Amino acid sequence: PEPLSDLADLLEEERRAIRSGDWGALGALARRKEVGLASFADDAPALALLAGGLARNQALLAAALDGVREVGRRRAALASSRAGLVTYDARGTRAELPLAPPKVERRA
Repeated sequence: PEPLSDLADLLEEERRAIRSGDWGALGALARRKEVGLASFADDAPALALLAGGLARNQALLAAALDGVREVGRRRAALASSRAGLVTYDARGTRAELPLAPPKVERRA
């Protein structure tokens, strides 16, 4: 097996893991990728051939991380909205309006 081809296959495997959300597989793939890339450290033409796959996977990981951050922000906003409404008057004085607990109406 050719090391460059193996590394290209590894990058494709990494891409599939990222797209499918198989985060557990990424740790082992990262270690294998690190070893594979180290063998080409002084081979600029070989690294240039891999640059597209490396950049693609980096962009996918960045997008996934942005998504996780956005979920965290959204969850915090929802938790905050459950506590009540915060408003400010014309003088900038803060006022908190607690939400009334939901009323359950039962019908027979």
